[in-house]
Amino acid sequence: MAKVVPPGAPAPQSALGWDGTDFYVIRTDATGHAQIDVLTSALPAGAATAAHQVTQTTALQLIDDLRGALQSVATDRLQVRGEDQLFTFKGVLALRSYGPVSRAGGDRDSAAVPAGEIWVVTSVVAGDTTTATTRQYIMNRHNGADVNIHDEIRAFTTSERIRWSGHTYLDVGDVIRVGFIGSLAGDNCVVDITGYRMTTEV
Repeated sequence: MAKVVPPGAPAPQSALGWDGTDFYVIRTDATGHAQIDVLTSALPAGAATAAHQVTQTTALQLIDDLRGALQSVATDRLQVRGEDQLFTFKGVLALRSYGPVSRAGGDRDSAAVPAGEIWVVTSVVAGDTTTATTRQYIMNRHNGADVNIHDEIRAFTTSERIRWSGHTYLDVGDVIRVGFIGSLAGDNCVVDITGYRMTTEV
């Protein structure tokens, strides 16, 4: 489309710039806006330049990452890697397992340790409440393998208990297993364990 020049248009004029010696016509872009290049900055030292803002943004992102170390926002407790390898106390361990022996001359297990916990067992009391036995033994069953921690060979009367105290540790899936030599299939046996629960790092 041809440019329309209104009647009575003024004579063309240009704004000039002077460098102290010569005059220059000020340039415009395609839409007629004046273009002026800033050759020196008028910002004071330390002003928020783009590079400075990038540096500060990086620092703020690192501070924001620290939110992951908080147990919850707006509290003063920090979660430090390895803290759960120190002593922790999640709660009391006091459980009873009561029911039939696994088979004649068999065994009975305590409850298994759930995920995220370590159990410190400090006492075990167990017995066959149906039949007299000739041997009872206590094992720490860890990762599917039985490790004997107490063994008594003698004449146990019906409901007489074997007792052990000390420290033995169980992790996820482990149990305390008590064997009853001389028990009959279907005998009811009891396994009581006490101690404390610990947390593990997640």
